[in-house]
Amino acid sequence: MTLGIRGKEILGISLLVFLIVSLALVVHLSTTTHLVVQHAAEKGNLQAQQIFSGSTRVMSRARGSRPEEALHRDRELRALLDAAIGYSPHLVYAMITDRSDTVLLHSQRSREGHKAPSRPKIEQLLEMNPLRQLAVLARQPQVFETTLPLSLNDRPFGAIRLGLAGSLLWNELSPAVRKSLLLAVLAFPLAWVVAFVLSNLVVAPLRQIAQGVDRMARGEFDTPVAFDRHDEVGQIAAKLNLLGRQIQEDRSSLINEKARLEGIVHHLEDALILLNKERAIIFANPVAEALLARPLMNAAGQSLAHILGEAHPLTEAVAESFRRQQPVRNLTLQMGGDRDVPLDVLASVYPVLDRDGVVGGMILLKNTEPLRQIQSLVDYSRKLADLGKLTSSVAHEIKNPLNAMIIHLELLKQKLNDPPEEVAQSLAFLGGVVHRLDRVVQGFLRFVRPQTLELRPLDLNTLLQEVAQTTDAQGATRRITFAFRLDDGLPLINGDPELLQQAFLNLILNACQAMPDGGTVTLATDQTAEGVTRAHVIDQGIGIAAEDLDKIFRLYYTTKPDGNGIGLSLVYRIVQMHGGSVEVDSKIGQGTTMTVTFPIT
Repeated sequence: MTLGIRGKEILGISLLVFLIVSLALVVHLSTTTHLVVQHAAEKGNLQAQQIFSGSTRVMSRARGSRPEEALHRDRELRALLDAAIGYSPHLVYAMITDRSDTVLLHSQRSREGHKAPSRPKIEQLLEMNPLRQLAVLARQPQVFETTLPLSLNDRPFGAIRLGLAGSLLWNELSPAVRKSLLLAVLAFPLAWVVAFVLSNLVVAPLRQIAQGVDRMARGEFDTPVAFDRHDEVGQIAAKLNLLGRQIQEDRSSLINEKARLEGIVHHLEDALILLNKERAIIFANPVAEALLARPLMNAAGQSLAHILGEAHPLTEAVAESFRRQQPVRNLTLQMGGDRDVPLDVLASVYPVLDRDGVVGGMILLKNTEPLRQIQSLVDYSRKLADLGKLTSSVAHEIKNPLNAMIIHLELLKQKLNDPPEEVAQSLAFLGGVVHRLDRVVQGFLRFVRPQTLELRPLDLNTLLQEVAQTTDAQGATRRITFAFRLDDGLPLINGDPELLQQAFLNLILNACQAMPDGGTVTLATDQTAEGVTRAHVIDQGIGIAAEDLDKIFRLYYTTKPDGNGIGLSLVYRIVQMHGGSVEVDSKIGQGTTMTVTFPIT
């Protein structure tokens, strides 16, 4: 049985949608599974490294006693195991075993002294392809272990083992799986609807043929049925057109060609103007009228010089092309008209020649604004690529030394059992600075890497007060004070405290830097009548010029000599990740107000 036109089209579109949806589903699930498993493994490895550091410290101090007893008695190490479980949502236990796999220390004390069962390694899961990982996690609950060997005096002592629950990983992946499958299921009915609509468009020519036959039956041969197809419809249309041409060939051909040409020209993205040898307009499409801001659609027969003026650059280009009988290509013009900002246009003039010389001409005008937008996107993508290279360098050159500094500071604190108050304050200050620098590096990495929000209910008033407290000392050196206008009835918002602290810290530091002679930074919160929560950072600084307001959130854009153009871009991204928006209101010499809006929870 041969399928008709409608059946072929519905079948083809359905198969195409099936292939696209299946491919997209596989890619999406593979990417999501890989990211979730890799992230869980990295967090487990990080916790294992921290426990390793604590265990090494305890065993190094175990003088005169067995290392096993020292590990078992150390409260800080036990607290570190408990903290590891709370830090990672996928960890179900953390333990330290000896060489015989006997549990020396366990986050669940009842397991201590027993043999630790053998578990599959997380590395085995990572080596699988993402679809295999998804199948393993969905098929049966398993616990995968991150293992870090532990040695004493350069001899194997035992291991640090952390258990990652496959069921918890599956719980995180299952919403994405269900959503993807639901979208796939919904895509097929939609594809059938679209295919049905398109099939009607294909059947429409058959109705046109029937109408053409009716017109011929009434003796109307002026409107032929115009088709350029090789199927049954094309064959019928060709026979009808042949019959029409036999009766009124010249008239039918002229109408057909005119209608086809006008349809093509009217849908061109570029402007087209046709001239006769006297340089009068024969035809102009709507795009030409829009670019030149002149009434050209009904200007047939009028001179181009009369419409645009003799001194217009386009008029002069046409005169030069006709005189030299050569094309003028890609001439840059600025079209003003009623526009506030002139429009840049590329103009080309092509004379139409025969043996007697110029018999007419064609003008093509191209709006360069879309090309400029594409170039802007290319530049932005290039900047993001450069930023990606920079982050790998930052991660290698800064983050690793920072981790070493943190570890050695902790070791120094432990070696100085009871240091003088000044030394303790200096160590605490150094630790705070190093941790803050680490958070800055992490925030920079978050800007160019996919970030998973750790959302929880937050008190926006408390968050602003904490951020202001961290900058209070820096503001005091600049004679800057902080004022608060906080709405006590403000509801809690859902947010990531680390990211939001980084965002508001950038806004407050910008406000301080905008007041070189000192002043007051006001932190305010309120709620609109629609229930939208807002936070305001208000300074009394130099203000932002009106022409810069739409640029300040662009990546790398900065007006400060020592700025890097990342701070406000990071603020904008963090707020967008929370479903909010950032608005700026500024006047030169009066100050700036940054308003961060959070959605209704």
